[in-house]
Amino acid sequence: MPKKPFDESELVSSGTYPPLFNGAPGAPRYPRPVSPRENALMYFRGEKPYWMPQWSMGASDVMGFRPRMHPDNVATHLIIDAEEPYMYKSNVMRGWFDLEWVYVPQVGGATVRPGSPKVPDMSEWENYVSIPSLDDFDWEASSEINRDFLNSTDQIREVCCLSGLWERLISLCDVEGAAVALIDEDQKEGVHRFFTALCDMYDDLIARYAKYFDLEFLLMHDDWGTQNAPFFSLETCREMIAPYLKRVVDACHKNELYFELHCCGNDEALVPAMIEAGVDVWCGQQLNDYDKLSQMYPDTCLSFGVYPPEIPEDMADDEIRRIAEEFVDHFKDRRVVVNTKCDPRLLREIYIASRKYLAQF
Repeated sequence: MPKKPFDESELVSSGTYPPLFNGAPGAPRYPRPVSPRENALMYFRGEKPYWMPQWSMGASDVMGFRPRMHPDNVATHLIIDAEEPYMYKSNVMRGWFDLEWVYVPQVGGATVRPGSPKVPDMSEWENYVSIPSLDDFDWEASSEINRDFLNSTDQIREVCCLSGLWERLISLCDVEGAAVALIDEDQKEGVHRFFTALCDMYDDLIARYAKYFDLEFLLMHDDWGTQNAPFFSLETCREMIAPYLKRVVDACHKNELYFELHCCGNDEALVPAMIEAGVDVWCGQQLNDYDKLSQMYPDTCLSFGVYPPEIPEDMADDEIRRIAEEFVDHFKDRRVVVNTKCDPRLLREIYIASRKYLAQF
């Protein structure tokens, strides 16, 4: 049965969503025919949605959630929750595994201070670190504090998990040490042991997130590449990382959550590993060729976050509309969501074009 036809009233803002970070403006809320949450869930269930889901942190169909009960969210300055702004006294803080994170205000990000790796040899990682205990979190209190916050939106609610497998290895060993550990025969067994223990904890973490919070997605940070190429080969990824990533994805699906991989870098060569692990969405950087990838892998679990083209500020409305209609016509039957890091005028026209096309189903 055809859906309700598009109506211009769907473009009139009816308020704002909760801000991405404390002090930031909230994204506009619109009276859509179904909620952004239900529209996205229709898409991931394999149904025809009302419009092409709009994806990314910020002004999109997704609301990020990063509760401060997790020390890594605090240490990296990435808190998104219901509480008052966190009063930082230093840009240097410690998170999980007693790692020292240094926040750099000029770039808006944090990294573990390099040069003195916490674990110099992964074959003996148990001598240097232990897996964090989730019993240290006050789950009941955080659930109560954030209940109204999570229920205040009709967007997809996505909790972020810092860090993934490769990034956690980097944080413990530095980049060079982590790269060596993946291929060094003397350390590989230790890496397997560590990732197994880490996934045991992630299984528990995901189950608790699902139990205590109203969520639909889990986002995991795990940057696999540089601007030019991945840090490791597909063969190494399949041996050392993908089986454990699949454990995390399976834990999400078991708990009725979808999984998004936040994976920066030129990672096209590693897409088969993402698919084999069961990843639902990958919104990587624009340097990847998502047009090519969405043609290469049309019938898999993986959706790509496709970037709309850049447009000049003085482009006429008719031309913006034409570009939007061409974009929708090009990607309308592929496994893609629309990355919202683009001109809002173009995003608006993409909504209209995809809404009109999908109304017939």
